[in-house]
Amino acid sequence: MNMTHPTLSIILPTYNESHSIVNVINAIHRACSHLSHEIIVVDDHSPDGTAQIVQKTFAKARWAQCFLHPGKQGLGLSILYGIKQSRGRIIIGMDSDGNHDPKVIPLLLTKLKNADLVVASRFIKGGGMHEPTRYYLSLWFNYLLRFVFKFPITDNTSGFYAIRRKTLEKLNPPSIYYDYGEYHLRLVWATFVLGLTLKEIPVYYGKRTGGISKSKLFPMMVSYIREAVRLKDLS
Repeated sequence: MNMTHPTLSIILPTYNESHSIVNVINAIHRACSHLSHEIIVVDDHSPDGTAQIVQKTFAKARWAQCFLHPGKQGLGLSILYGIKQSRGRIIIGMDSDGNHDPKVIPLLLTKLKNADLVVASRFIKGGGMHEPTRYYLSLWFNYLLRFVFKFPITDNTSGFYAIRRKTLEKLNPPSIYYDYGEYHLRLVWATFVLGLTLKEIPVYYGKRTGGISKSKLFPMMVSYIREAVRLKDLS
């Protein structure tokens, strides 16, 4: 495998993912085995030893690297740091808790042949979510984003996507990757307002494989609405 210029860079931000991270990394490696790839873990100083587990388990794996994010700075900046460390011509963004199924990565890549940004959606045919309450609240919230704020796709809060590096560079990554999950709203919106092509594939969020959710749904929705208002006002 030529790791000088891998085809894919999969960015995994982590915080207290010690129960799931090894299985997630191995599943991604299997799903991407037909392509040159690197898995970039950026740990935000997890007190449960996530980084140490990754470093020990994958010490001899040339396709996996783990970085400690300088200072505890949160999800968005961790992803940005990982992107800066990566070398692939295609960036895959996904969560590290087992919700995002690595088996759909090949479909993301197939769809990317005719798109600028491909998002894995819970809200199109074939998609879904193990937790019905969170599913319907997230569905309702995305209806709000689409029909009130004119966001272009069904799952604007997904966090699971594929984009070419050269496309991402056009969007100015530092203006996108900061705060918490709001970064995905900015990613979708920036792609949309530039007139680039967005497509979706279905994904099913299964049961978490470890840890507890760090997303506080209602405060997160308030923060997302504020960001949606800001983005709409700027356009």
